[in-house]
Amino acid sequence: MLSEEEKLQKKADIETLRSWLKSSKTEPCILPARKPYKLVSVLLPDIPSHIKFHMSYFFMALISKIPWSRLKIFLFRLMGVKIGKGVYIAPRVFLDGMYPSLIELEDNCFLGGGCIILTHENTVDKFRIGPVKIGSNSVIGAFSIVRSGVTIGSNVQTGMGSVVGKDIPDNRVAIGNPARIVKSHKKQITENISLITT
Repeated sequence: MLSEEEKLQKKADIETLRSWLKSSKTEPCILPARKPYKLVSVLLPDIPSHIKFHMSYFFMALISKIPWSRLKIFLFRLMGVKIGKGVYIAPRVFLDGMYPSLIELEDNCFLGGGCIILTHENTVDKFRIGPVKIGSNSVIGAFSIVRSGVTIGSNVQTGMGSVVGKDIPDNRVAIGNPARIVKSHKKQITENISLITT
C-alpha cells in the first residue's frame, strides 16, 4: 500500500505527464523512477488506458509487417502518425505504438528496412517521452534507431544501423552508434561551386 505522500507523488507524476501531452512538446518529458510504485501505473493509470495502449501496440506492430508502403502510410496515419507527401516506409519499419501521434515524417523522407522510431524509453532511473520529427528529403538507413525527443533535419542521411540519440541539423550525413555527423552537404556543395567558378 502506498502512503498518502506516495499517492500524492503518483498523482503529481500523472498530472505532469498529462500536462506535457497537452503542451507544445518542445522538450522531452522525463519522469524519475519511483520505488514505491512503478512508472507503468503513471503511464497507464486505469483499465481503459491499458486497453488503448495494448491495442495501439498490436496495430502498430501489425502494420509494420505489411510490405506495401502506401498501405502502411494510410494505416499509420489512422493511428495518428503525421506523414507528409512522397514518404516511403520500407518493410519491417517499427513506429512506436505508445505515442504514435508524436511521430512526424515530412515530405519525401525515406525509412529504410528494419529501422525503429521510438517516442518513449524506460531506463532504470527514469522514463523519457518525446516527439520525433524527420525532415523532408531525409533518409534513415536500414536498421537505424531514432531515440525519443530527437529532431532530424531536412536532407539528412543516416548510415545503416545508426543509433540517433541527438538532434541532427539540416544537410548532414551521420553514421554510427551513437550517430555522429561525418559530412555536411552544404560544405560539399560550396566546394563544388568554388571549383566550377575558379
